[in-house]
Amino acid sequence: MSVETVGSPPPEADRVRSVLQEQLPQIIASFNQVLKDQYGIEGISVGGFTVVPESAVSSKVTCDQDGCSVSE
Repeated sequence: MSVETVGSPPPEADRVRSVLQEQLPQIIASFNQVLKDQYGIEGISVGGFTVVPESAVSSKVTCDQDGCSVSE
């Protein structure tokens, strides 16, 4: 799985992307387990998600059912 960068990421984005990409299978497996254990959701698996900086969430990031976009 790959981790895509959108918008204007900070300088440390390459390091963060590398760490996330390496651990993504475990992160998604953990997330799926939380869906099952805490929310009773079974029969589906998360295929991916979007990671955005906390500072951008309220003003620059727009998400819908298909994904997220970052406005400049």
